[in-house]
Amino acid sequence: MKKSKGISLIVLVITIIVIIILAGAVILSLANNNPIESANEATFKTNVAEYNSELAMAITNEYLKDNSFDSATFDVGVWDGTGDGTGTIKEYITSMSEVDAAKYEIQNSKLVYIGSEQTEIDMLVDLGIENGSQIVIGLGVNVIATENTTVNGQAATYQNPIVPTGFKAINDGTVWPTDWNEGLVIEDTSGNQFVWVPVDGTDVSYSKNFTYASYYGATAVNTIDDTILSGVINENTQISKYGGFYIARYEAGNTSEVLVSKKNAAVWNFSNYANSKTKAESMYVSEEVKSGLVTGTQWDTTLEWVKDSGKNLWNSRSWGNHSNSVAPADVTGVGNLHGSGFSEYWKANNIYDLAGNAWEWTNEKYSTFMIYRGGSFAFDGDGSPVCIRNNYSPFDAIYSMTFRVVLYIK
Repeated sequence: MKKSKGISLIVLVITIIVIIILAGAVILSLANNNPIESANEATFKTNVAEYNSELAMAITNEYLKDNSFDSATFDVGVWDGTGDGTGTIKEYITSMSEVDAAKYEIQNSKLVYIGSEQTEIDMLVDLGIENGSQIVIGLGVNVIATENTTVNGQAATYQNPIVPTGFKAINDGTVWPTDWNEGLVIEDTSGNQFVWVPVDGTDVSYSKNFTYASYYGATAVNTIDDTILSGVINENTQISKYGGFYIARYEAGNTSEVLVSKKNAAVWNFSNYANSKTKAESMYVSEEVKSGLVTGTQWDTTLEWVKDSGKNLWNSRSWGNHSNSVAPADVTGVGNLHGSGFSEYWKANNIYDLAGNAWEWTNEKYSTFMIYRGGSFAFDGDGSPVCIRNNYSPFDAIYSMTFRVVLYIK
């Protein structure tokens, strides 16, 4: 009689151990290569590719409808759920799901992600590297922009300032973009700073103020504008495109014969109108950013914005360096010319010395004279306040006269 053969206890134990090891390896493999996650990622990237393809077709159609179409100005917001033809993203990219339509915008003809899901952000970064898809995640603060963009990646508006190429947004006591009306500051790689003037078209309109007159007859009515810099056709363009403009945070500074907009710089005075205009226009000459002398419209618009923060424009002795300024005891040297940004007390919406310190040339003409603004340390803040228009010979250079730079963004 044959004995039946069975598995030994030792073999059984070894078999169980092997099975456990194999099962662990399979589980680990599934964890590292989750087929569901892989499928989701593939679907996500395929959708984005389709969105970009449909966007390209939409841009082509815009060109066909109007050959003067400027793709750099093609900005479309998130879908609002109505489909009423008001120009939201789903009306241009119809294949986009309703969920995705709340996460994307079109900026400068580019698909821009404005969602906050980190996994999606990571996939978009990968996608941009792999196939050149133009995905913008947002610049962030203290990062030099390599193209015109915003801090949060959303479309530029008066309350969400554009950051031009070669500049970075800095906090400086404000939160981007929540405190947009407090004077948001950008800085170039050399430390020159500019302040965003928001133009919402309601509280602040981009226009000259006809009530700002001088004792010498010059008004917004009877003045004309000198030419603006070469390459800028219309100073209003960036207002309609971005909703505002940048003005120098400081009066023109002279650092070893280099024009700067920096704190504690010596004011560049004794500069006649023509020299001031030339210096201002030569500060930035790239295709992306150009600079110029502040215009009459830009000065008045800045004042209207400052007025909204409670500053008195017809009597600026309480917030500017005038001969009769009212200032705290620790603000010394009232009625004397100081370097740029000398006192925090003489600051409005993050702009220094707009009122007082030194007069500032603008590009406005009155007869054969040029207009200068702002008041100075040598004049009363109520008799010659920040809003007053004064005129002087464009060929004369005086101690109490300087200028201020503005930016023009492509």
